[in-house]
Amino acid sequence: MSRNLKAAELFLSLGLAASMLTACTTTPEGSGEAAGGDAPMTEVEGGEGGEGGPGAAANESLQWANTFDDDAVISEFTSKVVIPQYEQFALRTAALNQAIEAFVASPTEASLAAARQAWTATRISWEQTETFAFGPAGSLGFDGAMDSWPVNQTDIEQVLAGSEPITAESVAQLQDTERGMHSIEYILFGTDASKAVSDFSDREQAYLSALGEDLNTSADALLASWTAGIEGQPAYETVFASAGSADNAVYPTIAAAGQELVSGIIDSLTEVGEEKLAAPFTAQDTEGLESRFSAQTINDLKSNLQSAENGYFGQFPEAGTKTDASISTYVAARDPALDKKVTDQFAAANSALNAVPTPLEKSLTDEAAADEIEQAIAAILEVKSTLETEVVPLI
Repeated sequence: MSRNLKAAELFLSLGLAASMLTACTTTPEGSGEAAGGDAPMTEVEGGEGGEGGPGAAANESLQWANTFDDDAVISEFTSKVVIPQYEQFALRTAALNQAIEAFVASPTEASLAAARQAWTATRISWEQTETFAFGPAGSLGFDGAMDSWPVNQTDIEQVLAGSEPITAESVAQLQDTERGMHSIEYILFGTDASKAVSDFSDREQAYLSALGEDLNTSADALLASWTAGIEGQPAYETVFASAGSADNAVYPTIAAAGQELVSGIIDSLTEVGEEKLAAPFTAQDTEGLESRFSAQTINDLKSNLQSAENGYFGQFPEAGTKTDASISTYVAARDPALDKKVTDQFAAANSALNAVPTPLEKSLTDEAAADEIEQAIAAILEVKSTLETEVVPLI
């Protein structure tokens, strides 16, 4: 059997088959309430596939029990995971903006390296928010503005070839595929992570400067959308944490919020296992790797997996925060063996992904690395399958 055919069968059996299984289930009466996660807000298209979408609405076909009633899981996840992570992301976009300005003011190998390191730190922080890409990230367009993929290289080159002044204000009016993290990546790293200081034109430096400021503005606004509320919307921190209250039209029950969170965990695993790894591996297409310009796609995968794990355990290790009540503790109280199973599967998925040779941009098409990649796909999708078929019926 050819390696490509074997990979395709792996993808189908572990990914699509699981999706078909859940699509054939019957949603219990009343479970549609979980789909109301973003109802009061105008939904706009998010960034890359699977991100910024309607959260639990994407998983209506799963067999939700509609019995989840632990409001502490929701409120603590909001205060100890969501807010600290968005605070970190806003700080890192600010640091990236400053590093870009330092590079533009004095283009040297050292300042270029610092800007690239700042981009990497920002990217890792953002990808760890994948599990809670519901709410303002999708409905208010922040995901698209900051993380659209693929970038439109042709349009970016047209901007660079133009003569109009490039400012943060003008960048904010561009299409999402001409701004955000991947546009910064494209200009900062080049197409193969080998761009030299001498390769940067004045126009590219101006574009970079504007992109950095625009990204930081969007990150600050996303944080504010959760903590204070923007554009006439209430603070989403309050909306999510008050699920089940009499006046909460977004999450009329605690179960609706629990389903939103578990859907986010599942969506993160779908992103990393199916869309970002299995699909390009099956096609043997390195252009399908999201952060290929910087040769750092593996960071995206590891961060998305960490995001799913953080969602399940109610933790944000980098900030040292952990909830007392989480999806894990909820499951453990009802089925300790199942919680241990999920815990072990997360550990196995991390181990398998860490074993994939890097950079993925080279190993993806390397026959010698195929077994490790296949094992990582299988391990990640195994966690997803357990969540869909065994955890979901408890939520």
